[in-house]
Amino acid sequence: MKGLRPPPGVPEFLRRYKRYLVIAHVEPDGDCIASALALARYLRRSGRRATLFDEGPFDRPEIASFQPLFLTSIRDQDLKGDTAAVVVDCSTEDRLGALGPAVAGLPVLVIDHHAAGQPFGTQRWVRPRAPSVTFMIQHLLESLGQPIPAKDAELLLFGLCTDTGFFRHLEAGSEPVFQAVARLVAAGASPQRVYRKLHTGWSLSRVRLLALALGRAERLAGGRLLLTFWAWADLRDSGEPFSRGSDDVYRLLQAVEGVEVIVFLREEGPGRVSVGFRSSGGADVGRVANALGGGGHAKAAGCTLPGSLKQVRRRVLKELKRQLVFRHSA
Repeated sequence: MKGLRPPPGVPEFLRRYKRYLVIAHVEPDGDCIASALALARYLRRSGRRATLFDEGPFDRPEIASFQPLFLTSIRDQDLKGDTAAVVVDCSTEDRLGALGPAVAGLPVLVIDHHAAGQPFGTQRWVRPRAPSVTFMIQHLLESLGQPIPAKDAELLLFGLCTDTGFFRHLEAGSEPVFQAVARLVAAGASPQRVYRKLHTGWSLSRVRLLALALGRAERLAGGRLLLTFWAWADLRDSGEPFSRGSDDVYRLLQAVEGVEVIVFLREEGPGRVSVGFRSSGGADVGRVANALGGGGHAKAAGCTLPGSLKQVRRRVLKELKRQLVFRHSA
């Protein structure tokens, strides 16, 4: 994780223009939203105009309160004048939805810790070994010599905890991450408040959905793989608005002895299924997701595929066997 100090072109880009469109990817998570917010707040403190954009949906309970701060579409007046765009937590234009083509004529800075897909942007700062984009934004702000306000420090800690599973995905050699956390806590961030935002305030319907996913877990590939799902009817009938609040499904299933990979299928609607992957061992699920048109990291990744649950299940298992070479049939 060394070398996270941004290249000179990044601070120069953030000083060069009067107005910035700060854009996050579709189906955002906590790291994505916190990165965009912390960067926009820095730009505003520096005398620049910064407008936040994300198409959503904000269907994770921990980020729902941030939705009013983001616009979902870019208007003609947003593109006028001395304007540039900054894209966070997204290194490929396709993950921006309609916002990508809308800024095609602008200078674009990309800040991300994913390196997969077709690169875009006039300036790129991509560090695949970084645990989160908020970790990169923290280093960027610290390199600029300005103190990080307590509210922003807590945003950065929130994003880092999101992408590291509250540090459970980290391995030996991660001391720079905990050193960065210590600086955020010294600036006023509260780990307790961050934990509560991520893991409390559940509705009873969400608890029942969690139980449903756990009860459906199926052991495959000689026990190395666990697969579960939510059907569209499950989400529709539950009345639960936060279909992506599923980190606890992964956390509990990863506790099963001998399991290396978790696959979680969520039928988002007729003919559309989102797929989440988690790895507890040496399997690189990011590689699998990339092959299916998605993205992510070696330990956590995802994609969205057309088809029924049965069709997507078959396609995902075929790709898992091809990429990860499971010895036993799934």
